[in-house]
Formats: sequence, structure tokens, C-alpha cells
Amino acid sequence: MSSEITEKAHVIITRDSERDIKMRGLEVFVDDTFLADLAFGDSCSHDVTPGEITVKVTNRLYTKRLTITLAAGETYHVQAGNYFGSVGGIMMAVFGFGPYKVFVGPETTVKAPVAAA
Repeated sequence: MSSEITEKAHVIITRDSERDIKMRGLEVFVDDTFLADLAFGDSCSHDVTPGEITVKVTNRLYTKRLTITLAAGETYHVQAGNYFGSVGGIMMAVFGFGPYKVFVGPETTVKAPVAAA
């Protein structure tokens, strides 16, 4: 029996993009394992075996997948959310409802610059 410990990688999925329409939960899976149902402002994290993993995000109408390769000890930040497509925005303005799609990708949050004192 080996006492060798394999170092894990870590993935963090966040739902806080300004692009997000803040409606409907997003179900998050890593390699087909359910992690969380994210509301706007929520995040979840998961330790994974290093190598290729797939993050799947769905709002039960649309689904997106992101496949990434992680090294041992690496932490990867993912951002996910719902957004209106061109027709969805028009339908929401006219009827008060409409289809919205899912986005998932590397976190690209830009922090506001700190004012000089």
C-alpha cells in the first residue's frame, strides 16, 4: 500500500459578472458531478485530480461546457452566468419574458482602480 499523496488541483466557479441578467439558477457540474445551483453572487469550488476536466453549466434550457487542463496545485477561476441573446432582450422588453443563454469561461473580472490618496 502506497502512502503517496497526490496533490489536487482546484477549480472555483463564480457567478457575479455584470453581464449576468441575475435571473434563474445555474446548475454547475465538474466531470458530470453536480456541485451547486448558483444564484447571482454565489460561488462554489471543487478539488479535482490534475489533468483535463470539464465544467458544465446549465439553466435547464441552455448548457455550456468548458474543458480545461489543470496541473497539480493549480487553481483555476471560472465565471458563469445567464445573458439575453438578441431576440431574448427584445422579447423581455416587449413581453416581460424571453429566452436567455448561458456563458462560461475564464474569470475576467476587472477590478475598479483604487483612487490615489
